[in-house]
Amino acid sequence: MGEDERVRAHEVDTARAPIPLLVDVDTGIDDALALLYLLASPEAEIAAVLCTAGNVPVHQVATNTLAWLEVCGRPDIEVAVGSTVPLVAPLMTTEDTHGPRGVGYAELPAPTRDPSARSAAEAWVELTRERPGELTGLVTGPLTNLALAVRLDPGVLTRLRRLVVMGGCFNHPGNTTPTSEWNVAVDPEAAKVVFDAFAGLAPERRPLLCPLDTTESIEMHPAHIARIAELAGSVPGEDLSPDDPRGRRSRASVPVVRH
Repeated sequence: MGEDERVRAHEVDTARAPIPLLVDVDTGIDDALALLYLLASPEAEIAAVLCTAGNVPVHQVATNTLAWLEVCGRPDIEVAVGSTVPLVAPLMTTEDTHGPRGVGYAELPAPTRDPSARSAAEAWVELTRERPGELTGLVTGPLTNLALAVRLDPGVLTRLRRLVVMGGCFNHPGNTTPTSEWNVAVDPEAAKVVFDAFAGLAPERRPLLCPLDTTESIEMHPAHIARIAELAGSVPGEDLSPDDPRGRRSRASVPVVRH
C-alpha cells in the first residue's frame, strides 16, 4: 500500500470511528428513546450517562437510566447522579406527561447495580480532563449538572470537543409557558451559567442548540414501533391502535420492544 492509500485508509477509519459522548439526561420518555438510539448506533460511544432532575426527580432518573442500560445489555456504562434541585428555582417535574416513573407506563426491571460514587458535575470535570478534546457533551435535560461543573472548573467547556443541547425555543411557541421550553424553564439560571461561559470563546466553540422547532418536528407513530419490532425479530408483531383497551401490555419477545 502506497503512502497516499494509507492516508486515505486512515481518513476513512477516522470518519467511521464512533463519537465519544458524555450524555446528560432527565430520563424521561424522550431521553429514554435518545439513549436507545445512541446505544444502537455504531456512530456513538457513550462514555458515561449523567442524571439531572427534570422530567422526574433525579433518583428516579438514575433508576430509569440504570434499568434501560441493563435492558439494552450495557451495564458497563457509568451512571452518575447530579443535584436533586435546580440552582435557584424549586424543582418542577412532569409526571403528567411522562408517567408516574418517567417512562410512560413501562414496567422496567429493577436495576441490579448502583450509580457511580462521584457526582454528575465531578464526572463532567474528571472525564473531560482524562479525554481533553475528545468528548462531545450531549444534554437532553436541564443544564444543572453542567452549570455546577463550570463552577467547579470553568475549563470543562474548553476541553469538550463540542456541546449539543436539546433546549430553548426561537420563533416557536413554548411547551412550558407561551414562550419557554421545558429544559430551560426547569433551570434557567443553569442555562445562563453555561451559555455565559461561552462568551469569551471562539464562535466555532459555541454550543449547538436543538430547540423546539427542531425537536417537535420529529414524531413516533404506531407504524414505527411495528417496524422496529419487525427488524428486531420480535414476536408477536406490535400492532398498536388508539382503540386498544386501557392497560393493555406488550407481549413482545424482545425486551427493548416490550418495554
